[in-house]
Amino acid sequence: MGTPTINCIIVDDEPLSANLLESYVSRCENTHLLEKFNNPIKALHYLETCKPDVIFLDVQMPELNGIQFMNILNKNCLVVLTTAYPEYAINAFDFDVVDYLLKPIPFERFILAVNKVKEKLDNSYSKIELNENAPHIFIKSEHKYIKIFCQEILYLEGLRDYVAIHTKERKYLTLQSMKSFESILSKNFTRVHKSYIINTNKITSISKNLVVIDTKQIPIGAVYSQNLHQIFKFLGV
Repeated sequence: MGTPTINCIIVDDEPLSANLLESYVSRCENTHLLEKFNNPIKALHYLETCKPDVIFLDVQMPELNGIQFMNILNKNCLVVLTTAYPEYAINAFDFDVVDYLLKPIPFERFILAVNKVKEKLDNSYSKIELNENAPHIFIKSEHKYIKIFCQEILYLEGLRDYVAIHTKERKYLTLQSMKSFESILSKNFTRVHKSYIINTNKITSISKNLVVIDTKQIPIGAVYSQNLHQIFKFLGV
């Protein structure tokens, strides 16, 4: 599977500082910027549905400072603090932050912080427990193992280096290959596209090139159409 990509966001109200961090991220191998925020409130809204591996978080911001931000976050993600104020360091490490970067931040110091993040995540990737005969799976997501009942899964979606597992209630992200799910999930699941595995029990409607699950329209790839043809004998593809 190779070295997993570290997905991150930047939360910093200073445009120059945020842009510098963005340039640093782009220079780091296997590090990907999901979003950049100059408003911490918008960042918190984003984190309600998406969970990056690490947040590069400024301390001094209007509306909500970095310490208050972490209080609300409640250790839900790894955090690297970026600030011009060394006096916040003691409070910061009460939150078990990965690193504390003082502005102006040299690139070599940023690299050290990224390496610390990699060490934290090193044992959390590629760990998944699946049993074809089991009614549930365990996946590694948000730095913990989560139990998901197979009957609740609508479909799985391949997104770059990770897989999104969609249920009626929410979406789970895990760094795992689609192929591993395809080979172990029960016969109720079939791959219909290079980026989609569906729970055939959840199909709402189906046509030659499209399958609908709940309200999601999922394309049927030409090389996978036979999978559905075997399940639905009426499908003329």
